[in-house]
Amino acid sequence: MWPFLIDNLKEIIKELQDFAEKKYNAEEAECPQRAMRLTTANNGMSCHSTSIKQSRTLIDITNEKHVFVRIHMWLVWILSAGARHFIEIFPMSLLDDELNYNFEHQIETEEGFTLVNAKLPVNFNFNWDDSELLSEFSEITEKSATVILRNLKRMLGRDQFRQLLYSCLTGVQVLVRGPKIQRLESLYGLSSLVPRACRRVKAQELEYMDPDTCNFIGVDTTVAVPLPCANVCRLDIILDEHKVGNAKSHIVKWTGMLPAKLPTLLIKIEKSLDNEKLGNSVLKAHFATLQEEWANIAKVVHAMRGRGHRGDLSGLMLSLGAGPQDKKLLDAWSMGLPSNPA
Repeated sequence: MWPFLIDNLKEIIKELQDFAEKKYNAEEAECPQRAMRLTTANNGMSCHSTSIKQSRTLIDITNEKHVFVRIHMWLVWILSAGARHFIEIFPMSLLDDELNYNFEHQIETEEGFTLVNAKLPVNFNFNWDDSELLSEFSEITEKSATVILRNLKRMLGRDQFRQLLYSCLTGVQVLVRGPKIQRLESLYGLSSLVPRACRRVKAQELEYMDPDTCNFIGVDTTVAVPLPCANVCRLDIILDEHKVGNAKSHIVKWTGMLPAKLPTLLIKIEKSLDNEKLGNSVLKAHFATLQEEWANIAKVVHAMRGRGHRGDLSGLMLSLGAGPQDKKLLDAWSMGLPSNPA
């Protein structure tokens, strides 16, 4: 939608500039501006001496009597054309799995969403768990992602959980090492925070795989893994019988540095998890909405890059509610989008 608006608004601006340029050229031929300025400087009279004393209207500048009517018609057409092509997108994880509606014209997307007519009576089921859709997590069905994330935050503490969260959202590989069930639960909760198109999950590997192969990987404690580094954020899960003293059961090992200003989405997720008034079903819906919002921002920025509007990205990101601190997140999420969105 954004490229459509940009292109058409540029056409409006260009046409107004063309009108103004024709008017200027006609006036310049009749009375050159340089000669007028020299005459004015010498306290003389000029053919424009009266007109420069007051601001000129847009009608006068463009020499177009119905310029405001034309602008109105342009804007009405842009809005109506945009409205005709607007389609609401519902995350499939929030749709009731027993829909009895006619989805004859539905469109499946690579991101795992289905585009449907917004006028259809679509029911939402916020208690439904989408773990059954992913074969990697078929063994865990009793816990939702929001419960897992809240437990992780409680066990890790704010600082280590923030490192893990930042790594998930910005494309740093998350390596979970520990017992099978705890490993699967952690991977499921963390990977649910990014769009499905951006997830490359290897939940039960017999050997380590590099970040180019997957961004979420789980291995047993017997598997050799790299030393902590900036490109891999490792979560070690230790069974109670193997703990020493009062050591934590969950430990994050990552040598990267958090930026001074954290991504906007990360802050929103943290605040939501801390809000005890939000139940798990509400939190699930809230996370799905946030993910959809930021996936759309990433799509728009990605599309503008594909159309060659690199100089417009700062203003575009600002208008969409993103800032420089969100660039790494948007870049990482764009990796799951088509290579040439234009």
